[in-house]
Order: sequence, then C-alpha cells, then structure tokens
Amino acid sequence: MEEKTAKAQELLEERLKRRKNGHPPQAAESSVPGVTEEMPEATADAETLKRDLQRVAADFANYRKRNEADRAEFAKYAKAELIAKLLDVLDGYDRALATVPEELRSQPWVEGMWLVERKLRQILENEGLQPVDSLGKPFDPYLHEAVAHLESDEPEGTIVAEYQKAYRLHDRVIRPALVAVAKMKEHTSG
Repeated sequence: MEEKTAKAQELLEERLKRRKNGHPPQAAESSVPGVTEEMPEATADAETLKRDLQRVAADFANYRKRNEADRAEFAKYAKAELIAKLLDVLDGYDRALATVPEELRSQPWVEGMWLVERKLRQILENEGLQPVDSLGKPFDPYLHEAVAHLESDEPEGTIVAEYQKAYRLHDRVIRPALVAVAKMKEHTSG
C-alpha cells in the first residue's frame, strides 16, 4: 500500500511539473497497472491519501505533545503522597519544639532539633511545597476543613483558630487546614 501511495505521489508531482512547464498531460501509462495520467480519479485518490497522511501525522504530533504534557504534570505531583506523609513529621517537630522550656532552648540538642526542622522545611519548599496562611481569612472549603464553630467578635465565616496548617504543592492543595470558624455570639436576654 505504501508503494502505491509513493508511486501515486511521484506521478502527481511529475504531472504538476509538466503543467508548470507548459506541456499538456500525456496519456502515457504509469507503472501502476490500470492508472494513466489522464485518469482524474487516480489524482484525486493520491490527493486524498496525501491529506489523510498529513492528518495522521498531525494527529500523532498532537498526541505526542499531550502525552509529554501529561507526563510532566504527573512528575510534578508524583511526590504529593510522600510529601503529605512528611508533613505529619513536620507537625510533630513543631509541636515538640513548642513545648521546649525557655531555659533549655540554648541546649545543643534543642538547637539540633531546630536545625533538622529547618532543613526538612527547606527541602520540602524546594520541591514546591508552600504553606497556606488561614488565620483571619474567610473560610474556603477548598483550603479549609472546619472542625469547630466558635463564638467570636470576628465576622461570621472568618477563621479564628488553626489546628493544622494547609499546604499546597505547586498550585494544588495537598492538605487542607483544620480550622475553627467564627460564628455570631448568641445574645442572652435577661
């Protein structure tokens, strides 16, 4: 089939060259049995095959581009599950370091704990991890998970406490924040 397509393409090109040079088409037989240069259906078939081949080549190029984009997107977020697990370790460090008494903070082992926490945070940031600030912001169900409603002077729907920080990996939230949301104070009559 490829040979016939190539031969038809050659015949078409030869015919177009003759027309450009001012020679009328000849009724010479081609090497493909049953095809003469005067047969318009042979030319039409060759054009159709040429267009089909170009369409297939364009479809394949588009497929390759989509596949490469999908692969890049997958690689970008492939680490999300591991990073989410490491966030629990980071939270543990934060809680542990928050409980160290002031008089022990200058101890070498405590300074070492701070150093490990900073290195871990830096590695995660280099991978595209970004913390999301929540306190004082309006509640967003895509970023926050409400675990409590607290009476507050803040406008209703404002985040008044954060129990677990939210994080984004590149532009995707990989862990929502656990928050308390403000509600209006109940007025007691009396």
